[in-house]
Amino acid sequence: MTATNLELELQKVGFEAREASVYLASLELGPSPVQKIAQRAGIPRATVYLVLDDLQNKGVVTTYEEGKKTYYVAEPPQHIADLVDENEIRVKQQKDTLKSLIPELTSRGQFEKGDKPMVKYYEGDKAVGAFLRDLLSHGSGEVLNILNLDSATDTLKNAGLSIDEVRARRAKQKIQSRVIYTNELDKAINGYSTSERTAKFISRESFNFDADISIRQNSVFFIPYSNPLTGVAIENKAIASSMKNVFELLWKNLP
Repeated sequence: MTATNLELELQKVGFEAREASVYLASLELGPSPVQKIAQRAGIPRATVYLVLDDLQNKGVVTTYEEGKKTYYVAEPPQHIADLVDENEIRVKQQKDTLKSLIPELTSRGQFEKGDKPMVKYYEGDKAVGAFLRDLLSHGSGEVLNILNLDSATDTLKNAGLSIDEVRARRAKQKIQSRVIYTNELDKAINGYSTSERTAKFISRESFNFDADISIRQNSVFFIPYSNPLTGVAIENKAIASSMKNVFELLWKNLP
């Protein structure tokens, strides 16, 4: 195994790149002053001083004085195994501590489960596009949509999404949808309902939608038909449930 490969392997067990280089240089040279180690490792001497301090703290390098010079000595590789064992113990302690902290931390912030809605805002074409891709890339289940079909198509285009990409993402996640829609022609579109989407038309004379509304699981998403694009996501079980009831009320009263 070459020195470069050894450096990569050492990084896998917790060494930083420069630490791996300096440790190997020290190991190959034996007891040496910092200047020789720096030359062997190909790292500036001032940096090597700092790296050696870190390696000493890890217990894999020690020093001794001879005359006016300080010599650095790489500890046997077994010390690396001891270091890994210590890290495993430390990580376990951190995990145990975190388990006890998560409920308390959650109760202090926006992720608290309960009646407090979590609201996220998105502004600009790229942000809304990323939000839509994320919406279409996770989870499954039914999505309920209320929209103006022409304006919604323009919104997707401005956000950098094509209809084909949306369909592909929905198919991959097995997302079924029901859609209540208007359009600029103010008439139903033959073939808009598919095996993955059931659609019902509503006249613009009755309702004229100025924003996309999507309801999915415990979240409601609003994207106004505006320029620049903006979006709002509200995660709250009660709000989502109420919006689902509004959707169902419209749905049942449409032919």
